[in-house]
Amino acid sequence: MDPYAGEIANIPQDKLIEWLFYCVDKKGVKVDAIFWEGHCFMEQESPCNNTQIYKKFQAKGINIMGRIIDECHKRGIKAYCLHRFSEVDTNLSSGRNEIKQKHRDWVIKTWWQEGLWNLASSSLQEFKLNYITKIMTEYAFDGICVDFLRHLPCLPVGKQWEYRECATEFMSKLKDSMNKLGRQVAVGAKLPENKESCYVDGFDVEKWAKNNLVDFVVGGSRTINPDIDWYKKITEGTSTLVYTCWDVGHVAEGHHNQTRDFYRGMFSNWTHKGADGVVIFNCVPAPYEELYKLLPPEEILHCLGPDCVDFYNILSEENLGDKALRYVADRRGGYPFLTGCGGNNVFAPLPAPIPNDETPLDVKIDVCGDFKDRPAQVRFVITNAKSSCDKFKIFLNGLEIKDFSEDYSYKDQQIFWPNPQPAVYTANCLNSNPAPILEIKAKVDGSLLKNGTNTISIAVIDRINYFLDSDSINVERAEIIVGAKGE
Repeated sequence: MDPYAGEIANIPQDKLIEWLFYCVDKKGVKVDAIFWEGHCFMEQESPCNNTQIYKKFQAKGINIMGRIIDECHKRGIKAYCLHRFSEVDTNLSSGRNEIKQKHRDWVIKTWWQEGLWNLASSSLQEFKLNYITKIMTEYAFDGICVDFLRHLPCLPVGKQWEYRECATEFMSKLKDSMNKLGRQVAVGAKLPENKESCYVDGFDVEKWAKNNLVDFVVGGSRTINPDIDWYKKITEGTSTLVYTCWDVGHVAEGHHNQTRDFYRGMFSNWTHKGADGVVIFNCVPAPYEELYKLLPPEEILHCLGPDCVDFYNILSEENLGDKALRYVADRRGGYPFLTGCGGNNVFAPLPAPIPNDETPLDVKIDVCGDFKDRPAQVRFVITNAKSSCDKFKIFLNGLEIKDFSEDYSYKDQQIFWPNPQPAVYTANCLNSNPAPILEIKAKVDGSLLKNGTNTISIAVIDRINYFLDSDSINVERAEIIVGAKGE
């Protein structure tokens, strides 16, 4: 659905509520909280960004955001406001964001033509705090989550860590402001996936936790293996909760619209590592056929991939670990709309070249659980290998696996080789003409898997023409797949 088209305001309120709460009411999905971005339903900090949806509801005298929050509370669900710290200006009638034009010191000149908000400006901080406080006063939200990760940077480029106290100061002021509202309001932030990315982007999360500036953090958004251990360590001894997040619309390159075993593996790893909750972001809250009943197909953008029902069904599965699970290594990329680090998986291990000197390429994959009585499989997807001359060895935790299959005719629609891998999202993630590449698979006994970090390795032991070939043999995917219990 196009969030900026006003047609949604023509849907009868009860029907709109029925659609928004479809998962909860029709499918019985258990959720503790819903994070509402609300940019469709609330006044925005910059008037030029007020959507047609909001304007039409406002003209009718309908407080639709208030109604949505009430519906959450009727169902025993908390309603949080998810505030994108730096939203892009996509509804400009004048062609410019007038506030950004008037206050150039509030803005970082970066990838977005209008610029992004600059936390290093104390005046911008006050502007932001006034807006958030106004929204939280007007609406009965149970909490506020500042989404820094949606669009970066929010501090001067190249000097983010130098200016980290500006972000800390803002969160301190926000916490104080929320404490003065006269009701309990949880304060949180959506942040990069690991320590290294937080440091690059200027977020001193250790200090935030130590000074009780956040009640929760959401670590990562499109990262398969966020550093939950680090987040749990720095919040130890505090009341700060640690959530993980999966952005359905923008994910690590090559991992869009996966099968259920992929999500089971990822979610089970997160819960085993101690995540206090899982956030699903950028999801359609009901199947498309339900939306067709309310809006014509031409008013609906098919860019957000699977609907919430499937994800929540996976999370709600009893004995999740007894099902088939697929554990994969992260790939770099995933979000073209940033300057910085967080959310783009810059420290991910793949793609990676295999050395030409018979040295194995080691890939770390976390597999949380005990699978000693289960069948398992090691899998690699490789580009630029030649069936006529390239020979391989593969290993699991240092043990050579001698029996494996090779398929040089394998095709993967999300790998764009030999062309460069583009920055994609769900709507353009498929290569219409994929080239044949190599898939290597080996069956292994689940007892060989460690509960925790495993290492699968691959070496090229005979590459006759490698000195004439300027391109490396690259590992694009590395996976460990565990069969269902009793399979």
